[in-house]
Amino acid sequence: MVEFNLKQLEVFVTVARLGSFTQAAQALYLTQSTVSAHIQALERGLGGPLFQRGARRQVCLTWLGERALPMAWEILDRCRGLQALAQSDGEEEVLTLAASTVPAQCLLPALMAGFSKCRPGCRFRLRKGDSAQVHRLLEEGSASIGFVGAALDQAAYRYQPVLEDKLVLVTANLPRFRALRERGAMGRALLEEPMLCREPGSGTRQRFDAYLERLGIQPSELRVVAQIDQPEAILGAVESGLGVSVCSALVVQDRVERGSLLAFELEEEGFHRSLYLAVRRERELSSLELAFCHFVEDGGWERP
Repeated sequence: MVEFNLKQLEVFVTVARLGSFTQAAQALYLTQSTVSAHIQALERGLGGPLFQRGARRQVCLTWLGERALPMAWEILDRCRGLQALAQSDGEEEVLTLAASTVPAQCLLPALMAGFSKCRPGCRFRLRKGDSAQVHRLLEEGSASIGFVGAALDQAAYRYQPVLEDKLVLVTANLPRFRALRERGAMGRALLEEPMLCREPGSGTRQRFDAYLERLGIQPSELRVVAQIDQPEAILGAVESGLGVSVCSALVVQDRVERGSLLAFELEEEGFHRSLYLAVRRERELSSLELAFCHFVEDGGWERP
């Protein structure tokens, strides 16, 4: 009876190709302990060690590993051929993604368009929510890959920075705000204005709260006139003069260029944050999901 599986073979050839358990774990979006467990299970099935333990730099194949490697490559190649055959008969590849508001609006369109050129048969299913909701979708298995504006749980998730964003304070394009802009005022000088905020689970809100903490300001000290969970609704309310808000520079760019909003840097050097690709550390990704993650990391797509 066969006592190994395709995932073990995939891990084996990846370790052999990269010469490192650590690099293989990163490439496969697995923990190093999971990679080691797959190798150990494969070694039990084959009846001997595949790698020389204790090598200081790159891991080295044993004689059994040398014999097994070309066979493992051939098995995986044949499986990829079967997968391509199934897809040529009309089976669609479906990639389920979860994204918080800013990545869904500013990042995912370019990523999905670019990846669909590499994998024309791929279809996307996108689930949206704030950063906290995206983490819950990943935890419950409704999606395997998420895009968020806040790294909420470093222990359970692997976060790959994808794009740098900046938080800015936006106001209506009114004479008194234009005068402040002309004098070089910073956004932090306008925090006493009536404020519109995102919901607590939003990555933007969490980064803004962290910024306030750095300034020694409690969020409760702000004069919040509305809490709104959609950036477009917030920007419309700001344009109407209800108050000011701290938002993603990517989201407000078009309205600032049209002149309906003014953007103020929070600090002279700007206040930056990352938009992340997130996966659960113990989740084993499919070949399609891995291909998408590698496409995102390689950076060969059009950035906003």
